[in-house]
Amino acid sequence: MAKAHDKIDRNYFIPSRSPVCRVLETVLIWSVAVAGIVAGISTIVFQLGAMR
Repeated sequence: MAKAHDKIDRNYFIPSRSPVCRVLETVLIWSVAVAGIVAGISTIVFQLGAMR
């Protein structure tokens, strides 16, 4: 019989209490999102430009 494991609650994202750290976390999250959008748009523009 398999050994029973304890259930452990894990919180992988623990927000910081410092206002400076919160601003930096927000900037980091949004910069990744904006980078993805820019990469997608630039890929579409490149594909449309390459087709002409």
